[in-house]
Amino acid sequence: MNNTLIVILSLAVAVNPAVLGWSGHPPSTKSKRQYFIICTLSSCGLFALGSLAGLIFNILEISTPTFRLGAALVIGLNSGRWLLVPKSRHISGKLDVDPAHVFLHLFGPAPVFATVAGGGDVGILPLLLACVISLALMGLVTMTPTAMEKARSAIIRFFGGSGILIAVIMGIDAARTV
Repeated sequence: MNNTLIVILSLAVAVNPAVLGWSGHPPSTKSKRQYFIICTLSSCGLFALGSLAGLIFNILEISTPTFRLGAALVIGLNSGRWLLVPKSRHISGKLDVDPAHVFLHLFGPAPVFATVAGGGDVGILPLLLACVISLALMGLVTMTPTAMEKARSAIIRFFGGSGILIAVIMGIDAARTV
C-alpha cells in the first residue's frame, strides 16, 4: 500500500470525526462556527507537530520505522476502544461537543502519533493533504444534522474497525523496514 495513502487513512481514523458529532439538539450557528475554528486550529497544530517529525526523531534518537511501529500500536489500541465502546461521554455525562473536548480529542495520542509518523515517513505535502482531508471530514460533521445515536455509534465503530486494519498494515510495513 502507498505510504501517502496510509498516512491519510491513519490520520482520518485516528481523528474519528463521528466522535465529535452533535447529539441531542441541533447546534447553533455560533457553536458550529466555534467548533470549526477549533478544528481548523487543531489541524494546523497537528500539521506543525508532524512537520517537526525529523527533529522529534533526532531528540528521541529513533528511526522513522521504529516510531511508525509504535504509532501503529497506539492507533490500533485507540481504534479498538472506539470499536468496543463507541460512546463519548464527558465528565458532566452529556454527549454534546464542547471546545475543550474537541481540542483534547484532536491532540490525543492517536492523532499526534499519526501526524508525527506521517510527517517523518512521507514528508510535509502528503501530511498537509492528510490534515486537510481530516479537517474536511470534521467540517462534514459540522454541516450534517443531528444523527440518530445508533447511526452515529455505527459510524464510530466503522472508523474503529478501519483503524485496526490500518494499524495492522502500518505496523507490518514498519516491521519490514526496521
